[in-house]
This record gives sequence, structure tokens and C-alpha cells, in this order.
Amino acid sequence: MSHNYLKISLLADTARSIVIEDAIKAFNDGHSPPPAFFYCSRNPAEPARSSPKAIAASIARQISSLKPGLPILQPSNATYRKREEDGFASGSLRIGESYELIIRLGRHYPLITIIIDALDECDPESRADLLSTLEKILRHSPTLVKIFLSSRDDQDIVCRLKDYPSLDISSDKNMADIASFVRAETQCLMLERKLLRSSSNKEELQESIIYQVTKGASGM
Repeated sequence: MSHNYLKISLLADTARSIVIEDAIKAFNDGHSPPPAFFYCSRNPAEPARSSPKAIAASIARQISSLKPGLPILQPSNATYRKREEDGFASGSLRIGESYELIIRLGRHYPLITIIIDALDECDPESRADLLSTLEKILRHSPTLVKIFLSSRDDQDIVCRLKDYPSLDISSDKNMADIASFVRAETQCLMLERKLLRSSSNKEELQESIIYQVTKGASGM
């Protein structure tokens, strides 16, 4: 069976959110099963958000039910009962266990869509394990799998995914959109008298603000 894999390098958070919103809308409209998604973040206060093991476990958990409100699928029930018998001695699912569970769950789906945002925020020492697991899912899933990744162009990620379809968006390609957004927000703040209230040279300062903020954004 043919599998699709899409890796996209984006710098704009809004664009990444639109991808997930579109996938959720497709589910709500009855066109596809619910997507499984994960927002990576290298935050010491939330170590699980950069852990390949936690990311894989989250994907498995999200596809453990065909949609919210329905019972948990048998493979996940069986995995839970087995771990319960062991007293949960091994802790959370290891990445290999999550992979095996995802493969078994795939038999219940016509399509699985996985979206991972900000892959570059995943632990650089172990994210190769996550990429390897995603590739194994593509090769061995009994159903169609579509995987969408967003990332900055860290060289280990670029090298690992170079043979897959990709779209690179750099700061020079979305600078005009950022400038339009900054201009609209600046004008709104000025109309609400929250910005440049007492300035005698509003137009010149407004243009300076727009230029400096847009330049400093560097595509973000």
C-alpha cells in the first residue's frame, strides 16, 4: 500500500496551526479520522514535550479510540491490562512499545494522520529514535499513514528527511505577510490610543515601528 510522508519546514507559528486546524476540520466534516498531533517544546518545566518516548506514547494514546466518546480499542486495552498485571513496573510506554501499539491500532483505521510541530525542539540527543520510529510506521503500517512534520532546518533533521517531499519557507518568503500584520496591529493600537498618544510625528514613528518590528521578527 502506498504511504505518504510530508515534511515541511515552516517559520510561522500561524501556518503550523492552520495545518492542524485543517486536519481537525476534515475530521469534523466526516472526511477523515481524527488526526494525532504533538507540539514539541524544549522547556525544562515540561520535559515530556521534548522526549521522543513521550511523543510516540502520545500518538498511540490519541489513536486508541476512533473518535472522542467511543470505547478504547482492543490493542490499547490489552496493553493496559498487561502493564496492570505487571504493576506498571516499567513506567510509561517505551518508544518501541508505542510503535508496536500504533501498528496494531492501524488495523482499525482507513487512514492515520500524524502531525508533529517543531521537531527541532525535540531532544537532539535522541530525536533520531523518533524519526526512525516514524519511518518504521510508514513501512509497516497495515493502513495508509500520512505524517506531517514542521521544523527549523537543523542539519540532522534535514539529512534524515532529504529523500521525502518537503517545502521550505524562509523569512524572505513571508516578510510581506508579517509587515501587513504588524501594520494592521499598529494602526489598531493607534486608533485605540494605546500607542503614540502624544506624538506629534505619528506617521514617521508608525513606519519606523513597522520596519523595526518586521525586521526583528526574522520571519517568526
